[in-house]
Amino acid sequence: MMPLIGTLTDTRLQDAIEHLLEGVAIHQAETVLLDITGVKEVDTSVANGLIQAARAVRLLGARIILTGIQPRMAQTLIQLGVNLSDIITYSTLQTGIAATLKNGSGVY
Repeated sequence: MMPLIGTLTDTRLQDAIEHLLEGVAIHQAETVLLDITGVKEVDTSVANGLIQAARAVRLLGARIILTGIQPRMAQTLIQLGVNLSDIITYSTLQTGIAATLKNGSGVY
């Protein structure tokens, strides 16, 4: 589980993605929970970074679950035309954890 908090600059997001991918490889994770509850704003750059992270995680053989999508953030993503259809999403971290545990997969 990786929480992202505050304002995500391109540099912060790239650093987080690198750390995430290293963790997936080291821990041989099957599922990654990426929680954006604490992210202040999502713009096109952040959304594209999240999509790239999801693709990279899948290339390592794991799946990514994006949690913490607030209503205002969902509206922004729709307005920006961001397609998150191949990413599993939950509005809260708790529901994402519950769904993952129900599935019985190893989480990072």
